[in-house]
Amino acid sequence: MTDKETKGCNCGENCGDGHSPCDCDSEDCHDNTITLDMEDGTTKDFVVLDVVEIEGKQYIALAEVESMEYDIMSMTVVDENVELSVIEDDDEFERVAARFDELFSQSDEEPED
Repeated sequence: MTDKETKGCNCGENCGDGHSPCDCDSEDCHDNTITLDMEDGTTKDFVVLDVVEIEGKQYIALAEVESMEYDIMSMTVVDENVELSVIEDDDEFERVAARFDELFSQSDEEPED
């Protein structure tokens, strides 16, 4: 899969914080949403939950729009193109999944204003 398109937020420069979905309530706002080409030739929209770097490699957590489940992929940027791939090594996947779990559990614990 490759990153086909990044959709920007059109509702103002203060909308969203770059790490969480926009909360402007606008249906046209797709902050942190990317469209990916699927292997079957279709496209799907995903919300980028977070990107981390572990041992010099980048990983991304993506959730289908309006889904509570997320996928973790290895991410490589080559000449402004983002290439995503499945993490084949079980130990590597477990390390990365543990890091995302840690990040997301910290987000859940932050007090709301």
